[in-house]
Amino acid sequence: MKEGMKPMIATALCAYGLSGRVFHAPLIQAEPALSLRTILRRSGPDGTEPAMARVATDFQAILDDPAIQLVVVNTPNALHFPMARAALAAGKHVVLEKPMTITLEEGRHLMGQAKAAGLLLAVFHNKRLDAEYLTLGRHLAAGDLGRLVEVEWHYDRYRAHVTHKAWKEDEGPGAGTWFDLGVHLVDGMLRQFGRPLSVMAEMRSLRRPQGATDYFDVRFRYPDHRVILRSSTYVREPGPVLVAHGDKGSLVIPKGDVQEGQMAAGLKPGDAGWAVVTTPALLHTERDGAVVREAVALEAGRYENFYRNVAEALAGRAPLAFGPEPAFEALTLVHRAIEAAGQPGLSCDIAYE
Repeated sequence: MKEGMKPMIATALCAYGLSGRVFHAPLIQAEPALSLRTILRRSGPDGTEPAMARVATDFQAILDDPAIQLVVVNTPNALHFPMARAALAAGKHVVLEKPMTITLEEGRHLMGQAKAAGLLLAVFHNKRLDAEYLTLGRHLAAGDLGRLVEVEWHYDRYRAHVTHKAWKEDEGPGAGTWFDLGVHLVDGMLRQFGRPLSVMAEMRSLRRPQGATDYFDVRFRYPDHRVILRSSTYVREPGPVLVAHGDKGSLVIPKGDVQEGQMAAGLKPGDAGWAVVTTPALLHTERDGAVVREAVALEAGRYENFYRNVAEALAGRAPLAFGPEPAFEALTLVHRAIEAAGQPGLSCDIAYE
C-alpha cells in the first residue's frame, strides 16, 4: 500500500451467478474503499472471475480468513439466514441480498445478533436507487402532484418459460415473484410513503398449477391514498412502470431504470451513458395558475451509491442508509400481503411490531 492510502475493506462474495457476476462484483469494484478479495464458487474457478479475486470452494474458508471484513450473502433465499448468522458469529460485517430472510423470526435474530456484536448488517435494496423511484421522490418533494390519491407501480416481465432456478420457481417458502420482485416495490413504497393501514392481495401462478407466485396484484391503503403493486410474467407489451395521481397533477413514467440491463451488457458506473434513461416521463400539473403538460427527464439511477454508503458507514463517516430495520419492515408487509391473499377480496388491517 502506498504511503497515505487508506486500507481497503476486504470483501467476500458468496455466489458468482447472475447477481454476483452482473451486480455485486462490478459494484464492489467500482467503490474505491472496497477490495473484492474472495469469491465463493463450490465448483472452483472457471476463469471468469475478476483477476485480483481469490476463489474459495468452501464457505468456512471465508469465515476463517482474518483479512476479510465484509461478507456479501447473495445466495438463494433459504441460505441468507444461516450464512449471515455464521458470518456475524465470525466477526464479519454482512451485506444481505433481498429479501433479508424468509421468515420474520430469522430477520429478528440477525438484527439482534448484529447489534449485540457491534457489526454492520446491510440489505441490498438497490431499487431505491432506480430512476423511477428517484424521479417520483423529486416530484413529490416539489409538490407537483399535490395531495396524493393513487400510485400504481409495476414490475412486469415476459417470461413464458419456467427457469431452472427451483428456489425461485417451485412453490415453497421464499419462492416466487412476490418475494423476489415484490419486496423491492414494498421497500420503495415504505420509503416514499411510510406505513400503510391495510392490504388486499391476489397472488397466482400463471405458468404452472403448482408453481410459485408469478403474478401479483397487491393494494395498500393509506389514510389519504392507496398504492397498487403489480407484476406479471406474461407482459410482452409493457405499459408505464409507474403512474402517480394527486389532486394537482399526474406523473407517468413509461420506461423504468436501465442500470440492470446496462450491467448485464457489461457497462459499469462511470461509463458513458451510465444510468441515463432516454425516454422522458410525462408531468401534467399546474404551475403559477396555468396547466402544464410536459416531458421531464428521469433522474439517473445510482446503484454505485449502495456500496459507497456501506463503506462510509464502516468508516464512521455516514449513517447506514440500507440497514436491516427498514428491510425487516418490508419483509413484514410481504408476509402480511401473503396472509391477505388467503382471504380474497378482503382488505386486512396491518399489525406492526
